[in-house]
Amino acid sequence: MSTTQTQESPDTAQGPRDVATVFLNALTARDFTTARTVLADDLAMRMLVPPGFMTDEGGDAAIGWFSSWFTDADAFQVEASSAEEVEGRAAVAYRLRLHKPNGWYLIEQHLMLDVGADDQVTAIDLLCSGFRTIAAEEPESESQRVHRFDAGDLGCADGLAGHFRQQIQRIPIGDLLVVSTSDPAAKEDLPSLARLMGHVVVSIEAPGDGRLVISVERGK
Repeated sequence: MSTTQTQESPDTAQGPRDVATVFLNALTARDFTTARTVLADDLAMRMLVPPGFMTDEGGDAAIGWFSSWFTDADAFQVEASSAEEVEGRAAVAYRLRLHKPNGWYLIEQHLMLDVGADDQVTAIDLLCSGFRTIAAEEPESESQRVHRFDAGDLGCADGLAGHFRQQIQRIPIGDLLVVSTSDPAAKEDLPSLARLMGHVVVSIEAPGDGRLVISVERGK
């Protein structure tokens, strides 16, 4: 099943947000080799996971935990994910659906990363929801869902770009975000931003009431 990136991928990690993006993209692709490249050898890891609080040390040990959680799933779907910088730390979050031999599971994890001057993660604080069983039916992501965002008169020069980033990161990969705005410049600016982030612009419509309606499929 789909395992893909969530945001525009920097060629090289520069700063907490880029490091977070590289790490997130690698994890959600189950590319543990790439994920390991941004972890310091002497990394400190703290985890609040079922059955309780645990600690570990070292980049190899940290990547071993993620590998142990995700490798053996025969289906792996990314429902939502985000990576950003928060007051000097990197914040990563993702919600996944996994299928293992005994059924489907939903798992959500939130990570706060300390990033050193060499753009290596020196500490991970992880909060995990645990593997929550899901009813036997197939997940909804097989069919595309539509999410709507009324941006009012916001344009990319006064906040639309930031709101768009937040909105599309909150929806599952493959779903559709329909943005409504009265700013005529958004016809050029928003599709360019969406494509830069790795999404697909499905349509740009002017319904005749002064609004633009731009539909974007989340790709990464």
